Amino acid sequence: MNGESFLDRIPCGILKLNTQEPFAILYCNQAIKTWFHSPVSLRDLVSGPEYTALVKGIQCHLSSGLNRFLLEFKTDSENNCIWFSIEINYVSEENILYCAVSDITTIKKAQERLRLKEEQHRLAAQHFSCLVSVYDIPSGTISPTPEFSRNFPLPFAQPLSPESLIDNGIVHKESIVDFLDFFHSIEEGKPEGKCILRLKAGGKFRWFSTHYSLVYTENQTPVRSIISYQDITDEYEKELAYQRWRDYMEEQKKDCIGYYEYNLKYDLFEEIIGEQTSNLPKYASNSFSDIICFTAERFIYDEDRKMYLQFFNKEQLLSHYYKGHRSLRLEHRRLRPDGSFFWALGMVQIVSDPYTDTIKAFILIKDIDASKREALTLQELSEQDSLTGLLNRATAIRSIRHALKNRQSHHVLIILDIDRFKQLNDSYGHQFGDKALHRAASRLKSALRRDDIFGRLGGDEFIILLKDVSYSMDLYTRLENLCNLIGSALEPEAHISGSLGTAAFPEDGTSFEELYEKADIALYQAKKHGRNQYTVYEPGMRM
Repeated sequence: MNGESFLDRIPCGILKLNTQEPFAILYCNQAIKTWFHSPVSLRDLVSGPEYTALVKGIQCHLSSGLNRFLLEFKTDSENNCIWFSIEINYVSEENILYCAVSDITTIKKAQERLRLKEEQHRLAAQHFSCLVSVYDIPSGTISPTPEFSRNFPLPFAQPLSPESLIDNGIVHKESIVDFLDFFHSIEEGKPEGKCILRLKAGGKFRWFSTHYSLVYTENQTPVRSIISYQDITDEYEKELAYQRWRDYMEEQKKDCIGYYEYNLKYDLFEEIIGEQTSNLPKYASNSFSDIICFTAERFIYDEDRKMYLQFFNKEQLLSHYYKGHRSLRLEHRRLRPDGSFFWALGMVQIVSDPYTDTIKAFILIKDIDASKREALTLQELSEQDSLTGLLNRATAIRSIRHALKNRQSHHVLIILDIDRFKQLNDSYGHQFGDKALHRAASRLKSALRRDDIFGRLGGDEFIILLKDVSYSMDLYTRLENLCNLIGSALEPEAHISGSLGTAAFPEDGTSFEELYEKADIALYQAKKHGRNQYTVYEPGMRM
């Protein structure tokens, strides 16, 4: 193997250069030819500003009398930046530059990633306004950064230690134990630790979240701890809000049915006042969930029990808390000892202890029976037709739409009115007409089930939804009976009659509008064929 063949097998580029610009290439191995396509001079390796900087570096080192030195340059190849190092050895006897060229692109990219990561950490620390100090474990001394010293100004004696910070009043007396335990954890070699400390900064005591991470030698011996201090004084506002809520609850306890204070995170109660103070069973004495189940079974009205259990479910309350819903209310019915019910309001405020991981629920149960019954009466009046006491038009239609949402059910919609009602009004007067409507409504309502929907649309027009029924002989009998009830409403004073049109859900339509249109067509057919009868809608019927 000759010398040139040997040099071609070396995994780097080999060059012999003339010492005068343009640094003609006297020899290059195969690696150089592959990378730079058989260059003639140094300019063929690198161009533009990079060439100028490289030439300047070579000349500067040579003029300084340095015969051996290392430089770097980059080239652009097919939109990729490639970095090279060039180690140069000047042999003065030959006036020749011997060079070894290596591809260092991977190294340069790694250095760049490291630089970016360091910059990100610097910006993160700047963004969160963390103060930093370094604790040297062997000597037990603290090295403060300039920013740390500015925030905790005092004539620091050297060396600075945890004890000296305490002696100089930097550490509030209520934080001294936690402060010393913090540094004790460092000296024990625990990799990381944190605590909340009250430290004097700028002449005032402020709250700091303090965190450390250990730095190890190659044999994993901890030698230093990087300590960060983040000012969390604003969080103290949470503590004030927490205390204000506690004060409010203390005031409300005076006239409540029950008061409960629970640790939701650990499913424990801390205080209970009122209805269950004396009769709480042993199995439910500590668990929030057990007490809620006991309360639901003993004190909650049957129809509200499921809703009550869902509302006070521990996981549900925690879910509300983490979603930001901290104030909750539930109106429900509770049982009296005689079995009757009354309306109560459950008020829940979920708060966190400002400096622990505890999540608490403060629950007040108040008697709102009088105000709730008054509100229900007003609501009922707002939903009623003033003349007949039935549902008014808007409420009846809303109720029917809601019932039609269940696609698995089968219902029958009825539209009915009083035959020749205008003539009745004209002959006997409007007061008599109102009496006819009231009597007819009362008679019809007595024949309907509690779950059926019955309302007055306006004038002499009424609407009924018979729920969970289908066409059968029994239903036809019921329709006939409804016609008869209208006819006897004013007897013996007068004889009136009514006509009915029906449409079935879902056969004749799945929306209120479709069913109303079909039932109205059937009503038209009933009147057309003599009145005082009912007609069932059939496909093909027209007005």
